[in-house]
Amino acid sequence: MFLVAVSARRAGDWRIGVNLAWEWAAMGVAYFLLRWLPRGRGESAALALGMVVTASAVGAYGIYQGVVEIPQLQEAYRRDPEAMRQQMGAPGGADPTDDPRRAALENRVLQSNEPFATFGLANSLAGFLVGPLVLVMAMGLRGLSTPVEPGASRWPALLAATAPGLVLLTCLVMTKGRSAWIGLMVAAALLAWHARRLLPRRALIGLGIAGAVVVAASAVVGLKTGRLDLQVLTQSNLSMRYRAEYWRATWAMITEEAPTFGRAIQAGNFWRGVGPGNFGAHYVRYKLPQASEEVQDPHDLFLEAWATAGFWAFLALGGALATGLGLILLRDDRDEETRGDLPTWPVAASGLGLAMVLVLGRMNLFLEDLLIRWLVLAVAWGLFAALLLPLWRRASVPAFGLGAAGAAVTVALLAVGGLSFPAVAMMLWGFLALGLNLREGRGSGRLREVESRIPAGALAIGWAALVGSYFGATLPFWRSEAAIERAEVALGTQQFDRAEAAYQAAEAADPYNVRPWLGHAYLQSLAWEARGAKPEDLRWRTIPALLLKAASPPRSPDAWGLHSERAGAVRDLLKRVGGSLSPKEIIPLRASVVEAVRTASRLYPTNASLHARLAEASAEISMFADAAAEAREALRLDALTPHADKKLADAVRARLRDELPRWEEQGGPSPPP
Repeated sequence: MFLVAVSARRAGDWRIGVNLAWEWAAMGVAYFLLRWLPRGRGESAALALGMVVTASAVGAYGIYQGVVEIPQLQEAYRRDPEAMRQQMGAPGGADPTDDPRRAALENRVLQSNEPFATFGLANSLAGFLVGPLVLVMAMGLRGLSTPVEPGASRWPALLAATAPGLVLLTCLVMTKGRSAWIGLMVAAALLAWHARRLLPRRALIGLGIAGAVVVAASAVVGLKTGRLDLQVLTQSNLSMRYRAEYWRATWAMITEEAPTFGRAIQAGNFWRGVGPGNFGAHYVRYKLPQASEEVQDPHDLFLEAWATAGFWAFLALGGALATGLGLILLRDDRDEETRGDLPTWPVAASGLGLAMVLVLGRMNLFLEDLLIRWLVLAVAWGLFAALLLPLWRRASVPAFGLGAAGAAVTVALLAVGGLSFPAVAMMLWGFLALGLNLREGRGSGRLREVESRIPAGALAIGWAALVGSYFGATLPFWRSEAAIERAEVALGTQQFDRAEAAYQAAEAADPYNVRPWLGHAYLQSLAWEARGAKPEDLRWRTIPALLLKAASPPRSPDAWGLHSERAGAVRDLLKRVGGSLSPKEIIPLRASVVEAVRTASRLYPTNASLHARLAEASAEISMFADAAAEAREALRLDALTPHADKKLADAVRARLRDELPRWEEQGGPSPPP
């Protein structure tokens, strides 16, 4: 985590890199707190219970979302597709170049029914759920193997815990997260191997059959209700092909300055990475023409660590997982028979996370249908805490179960992103920390008395430096974001002068934050429109200038999307004011369009649409040889990609084919590649 945080100095987008570096640092602090603060087995067990209860509540909301909210969204899209596209910020209108993207969006909205709950992606939700589900299974096995007192019964606690377990399993199945399913199977095999000494063979066989029946029943119900489809299995090869494409491009990114191991390796991406949050900007330079999307991580935790912070971070991650999981899974567990008292206050405190989100996030629950979401989460949290407490009080939490849960998350992250997402990654680090706490000789909470004041002074200096660095790096960003908020409020009331002053304050507060420059450009566009959009009103000239500053150092010079947006804005302005400009004024503007699109296409060289735009923009300023070369490249990339949203629109493809012979004739010999 330290190596990833330090790699922020390599980030092209420094603001994103620094913000995410502190996110990684926060995960490191959280891990150490979980290792240091719990006193005895009971508090570690209670914290593990809090993690399971929280995940079960999120799983309950995921089921509600899949059954209620997603069908409602699909019905709303069918009623008014254009309004829904605008609400989602997707392409709309009659522009034919947006047809493939509109078709891809429609397919995703109408054909996908995977819940994602409070996450952005269903795969992230699956990675969040699989570890707690494994721990519930481990607790069930421990409950079966724990002797009961005379006159008592183990079944009420076990049956009560079945409900949250089924919720976790149902939501996990609905996500269609195949890598998480594989992680669950690996963890189930580990638990079965471990339980062979705790339960009779016949009992284990019976449990295996019962588990297979439950999974089969879930699959049948999913197929009957349309929540699952056979493509989940039949398209596994296709999904793995996509992953292989991501990994090939990631390896090309990593080895940019290190093509082989047989010669000296220059310091670069291989050793130091590209910095947190900057993978996506670099990935598109190496993206294969046939790859499906512009991913923001390589969908593999080891490649993600390597690409982000370099070779040593990759080694550190491998060492951390190998030693941590090894200590938990391979050591003797006879000490686990000793069960400590289970304090309920850590469980209750873990539920305060819901309240903290509302208070710190200043959410208005009566806006944007948030009330139902938080009611489901809160009610489910309380219910599942009550159902799981009896089992946790009756049986000791097995360290092996926490290790199996960590192994399940690790396997899931081998083929999906999530190592940099705290909500997902803390399931891995949290189970690892608590599992180590429960192992003999690795407990936490031991008090140590030191007579000297030197350690305390050194610790105080270290913490002061850490806190000072944090506020020094983040306060400018907070001030900038606060000014942007004031600007957006002013925009809502058409107070353009106040909004402009706020955007200028945001730009001055944090020169690394790209958002003020983009917002300022949007403000100038609105103000120009409000004043009649007259060519003699030179406010329109500030729009491309602000967009150029947004895409220039020290902000985001490597963001191809910003350069593409800049070219589109200038092109739209030329359509509106070009008739009133002299040729001397038009030529530099057209040249700036070519420069912006060329920069975007060099940053994203396998994007057919960018090459097509560059071809047409080059032809407009009589650079016919360049136009012909870019048109050929656009048509080549269009033929290579099998994805509709990456192909050229039919009208654009036809136009390039019609114009290419003329451009080749007027351009003379093709320029060298």
